[in-house]
Amino acid sequence: MNLPETSHMDTPTLQRALKLVYDHTGISMLESKKSMLQSRMRQRMRQLGLHSYSDYLDRLEDNPAERQPFIDVVTTHQTHFFRTPKVWQYMQEQFLPARACTQGHDTLRIWSAAASTGEEACSIAMCCEEFKRQHPRFNYDILATDISTEVLAQAQQGEYTGTSVAQFRSSHPELFARYNDTTSHEQFALPKAVRKRIRFEHCNLMTPQHPWKEHFDLVFLRNVLIYFSPEDARRMVQQLAPTLRHTGQLIIGESESLTGQDVPFQFVQPQVYRRAPT
Repeated sequence: MNLPETSHMDTPTLQRALKLVYDHTGISMLESKKSMLQSRMRQRMRQLGLHSYSDYLDRLEDNPAERQPFIDVVTTHQTHFFRTPKVWQYMQEQFLPARACTQGHDTLRIWSAAASTGEEACSIAMCCEEFKRQHPRFNYDILATDISTEVLAQAQQGEYTGTSVAQFRSSHPELFARYNDTTSHEQFALPKAVRKRIRFEHCNLMTPQHPWKEHFDLVFLRNVLIYFSPEDARRMVQQLAPTLRHTGQLIIGESESLTGQDVPFQFVQPQVYRRAPT
């Protein structure tokens, strides 16, 4: 099928597409991302047998059922196991021991708020399991959410192959061997007893209120804020704050910062913030 080349998306169509990305995801995508956006849209256009970007946008605007497939193709899903080592060092050496001292045997509740295909949630679970080996009464639950139902379906399967697995096996061989429920060095899956501690749900972080009643002790919101305008990022963080316990902490990405922003969080160390007293 011959689909339009990059130059065939004119400026009005590009502006229309960027607005629809923002309307449905809150992501402020720049015009410089035109080629990437076209490439991703073409994936869906091929499935629908459409040859024109404007025709596809017409379909998107006229058919509510097309919104989720559009979200699935335009959002970025890049992740791997134990991404950014210092985050996991902080969790293992500081957060979990301190939390055990202050909260006793209460169930630790953690939210992976942009879970993608689930490697982050799996890493959290393994981190907690390692702590549980030394503290048998320790208990935890993990909520993993994403705006894309497509990647959530992959995460729910919980089976991994490829580069992500190779990197994990190389960087954490002991954990890979201990928690791999497959017999292959080329595949990885958590044991069922560990997997059942993770639940996966769909969530758009730009919605005004989040549906979960429980208050979380720790929220991972890594490499998300960079895709939003400063005002929308600030609003997202403000909306997340009530989901945290008064002592809860938020972990963000390496290139992100909340310092100097009007949000109810206090700096702990780079990438880590504590909910401010109310």
